[in-house]
Amino acid sequence: MPITAEYQWEQTKAAVSLLVPLRGAKPNTSDVFVSAEYVKINSMPYFLELDLRNSIVPSKARAVFEPQGLRLFLPKAEPCKWSDLVTELEKEERVERREASIEARHEELRQEKITGKKERVDDDQKALKRSMELENEKKQWVEDRKAEEFAKYEDQTLNFEEKEKAAEAMLLEDEETEEEPCSSEAAQKPKPAVRRRKPIEEAANIPPPRCSNVVRMTFTKTTRPTPARADNADKLGPNDAPRSRPILKRLSNPDAVDIGEQNPDWLKDRGDKYVQMGDFQSAESAYSAAIALDDDQYVDTIAQKVASYYSNRALCYMQLTRFKNCASDCDRALALLREYESRQRHELPLEQQAALSVRMSRVLARRASAHAQLGDVLKSREDFEHAIKLCAPEHREALEHDLSKLGGLELKLQADSATREGRYDDALLLYVEALSIDGSNPSVHSNMALCHLAMGEHEHCVSACSQCIQILDGEAGVGKPAQLAKVLARRGSALSELRRLKEAFTDFERACELIPSDTTLQKDCARIGAAVHRANADESFSQGELELALAEYELGLALDEASAPMLANQATCLLQLQKYDECIEVCNNAVEVLQAKPKMLASVLVRRGSALGKIGQYSRALDDLNKAIELQPSFAASLENDLKALHKLL
Repeated sequence: MPITAEYQWEQTKAAVSLLVPLRGAKPNTSDVFVSAEYVKINSMPYFLELDLRNSIVPSKARAVFEPQGLRLFLPKAEPCKWSDLVTELEKEERVERREASIEARHEELRQEKITGKKERVDDDQKALKRSMELENEKKQWVEDRKAEEFAKYEDQTLNFEEKEKAAEAMLLEDEETEEEPCSSEAAQKPKPAVRRRKPIEEAANIPPPRCSNVVRMTFTKTTRPTPARADNADKLGPNDAPRSRPILKRLSNPDAVDIGEQNPDWLKDRGDKYVQMGDFQSAESAYSAAIALDDDQYVDTIAQKVASYYSNRALCYMQLTRFKNCASDCDRALALLREYESRQRHELPLEQQAALSVRMSRVLARRASAHAQLGDVLKSREDFEHAIKLCAPEHREALEHDLSKLGGLELKLQADSATREGRYDDALLLYVEALSIDGSNPSVHSNMALCHLAMGEHEHCVSACSQCIQILDGEAGVGKPAQLAKVLARRGSALSELRRLKEAFTDFERACELIPSDTTLQKDCARIGAAVHRANADESFSQGELELALAEYELGLALDEASAPMLANQATCLLQLQKYDECIEVCNNAVEVLQAKPKMLASVLVRRGSALGKIGQYSRALDDLNKAIELQPSFAASLENDLKALHKLL
């Protein structure tokens, strides 16, 4: 018996939007038909047909499956507002109007099919004609080229023949001249001089070769370091840093693709761009490559530049929550800046000295934050106080505010110690006091949520996690996803205890997206997802929607194959739907899983016995029922009639 689907609709002057919730429906098993005045939707077990009040344009209608269900977009034939979606005509008139609309739509589809077929034939003919034209053009081009080559060859042949004839004529004339007798006058005349050919090139006036000699060249000695392959034994320049041996240390970058990646300045600019984009992992790699190239025994000559590499890499480590590395880089940057300050103290103008102090205050503040994250409040306070002395006036207020937060950090550390000892009440009091000093610390909210969860105060745990997530969502950084995923999982656990399974599943899904490699988190997400599908299936089963319940049980078992309740309930659905073979197969799988749960195993055996009895395997059915009674003697009374019926059939 099909179920009449519910629907919701809204409209504009140009179109109607229709939403039909189809729980468990799939696009490949759903059928939608739209004509000018009629809409039909058939998606087992749902069926819906609507006789529209006014006409629409069926050729422009669209159907889209959304998470909420099937949505239809129906453009109106005439732009206007409808008072209602369906018509109020009498049944006979409505049926007649519907049939006419369906027939008109079928005729329109037939015409579109015929038109499309004609258009395809015309396109094929045009394509064939164009192909033949191109072939003919190609052939004609080949023939023209052949004719040109032939004419050119013919001209060359004619020219050659003419030259041959002219040469033969000249030879004949020479022979006739030699055979004529010499007259007395001719004998008396002197013989003409033999005509000789001139050389093609006349001898040029070439000067005599240069005399050989030894040329000696001298070079200015360098005061800068040179590569290891060079002979750099010269003395140091007046401004050079002391060095033990004149060899420049240059490490090659193994990840270099081109010559640019061997340039420290280019690598530093690249790291700066990555920081602006928020890709701190790539920025850290770029700064590390620059440091490997420039931080050598001659670093004193470029200390200020190399200090910027370490300072920027410390920022990346801070965002990546690698606080020890951050503090170490800050130490190196401060050492380089102090070395530069000591060497250039008498040469730097006041403006550059002030800028250098500001740079040092920035590095000190960064190191103070790293010490605070590591729990070393004393070192953090010292660095903040030193940074306040060196900072620019506009930065003083922010640094003093950060310094004031250290009191809250001390309270947090005391609370963390109480939490590890299991004194959750004392820890909560300390966390609340810490929040009164610094309410923007996400770790405090997260640890408060842990205490509430351990004490079974799930509502308070959800509230604390929500505040922590709000703070973390507003912060940027690559290192935050791990902390955010932990808080999401914590809130999901509290929500699951409150039976707010859908919200819990949403939190676990987001946590898994943040850390896809965490197998424990994946298992918890699958477990909560299975519980959500089981709750949906149980609700559908209680309402008699067995097909929907079966679909939800299948989705739930895909996430948790060993869920005993879902296996038993799936078998019940199949049994009531008279799908006995599938029921027996599901029960066979369930029996293997439920060996350690005798009560649930007995229920599954009863279902399998009922299915076996329905297909005529009475002896096997009797064995299953007897095994169920052995496991649960309380089933004997309810199965007494079934046993008698099976004995009679045997």
